[in-house]
Amino acid sequence: MTDVPASHDLAPDAPRERQTLRLPEPKLDSLREWAVEGTALTAAARVRDPDGRTALVKNRWSDGWILPGGAVEPGESPTEAARREVREETGLDATVGEPVVVLDQSYVAEGDGKQHFTARYVVYAARAEGEIPDASQLGTSEDEIEAARWFETLPAALHDGDLLRPYL
Repeated sequence: MTDVPASHDLAPDAPRERQTLRLPEPKLDSLREWAVEGTALTAAARVRDPDGRTALVKNRWSDGWILPGGAVEPGESPTEAARREVREETGLDATVGEPVVVLDQSYVAEGDGKQHFTARYVVYAARAEGEIPDASQLGTSEDEIEAARWFETLPAALHDGDLLRPYL
């Protein structure tokens, strides 16, 4: 298992929220290696440009628009992961700053409510500018990113919007 900062060591001054993700068993099984043998850590970025717009993406698994982000790889810091994910998912080279929120996540089975594992999701403040390329040029696989663009105001269809909106 990768040596990851303990929950209290990861962004100790950032606000914290709890999140319970109720997923079907097959989805939990697909995440098990990352959560148990990997880092169990996801990093994302609230990327703003000089005009105050926010960069968001749509991928094949989310409900609505999401922050660019993804799994922290073994040996990678959460800040490095956020920077890498922003580049992969938006084509932007972001300057990543301080964490704005950390979600302490519990992954539970839809059926019986049994907790399978826990993870953490950290959102960083970031700055970037420039044009976002067409979605066909983004992501690590051809069909990963369905859309990416700048928003002057946050869209109504924001994945985990009730939880994240106060921090964005």
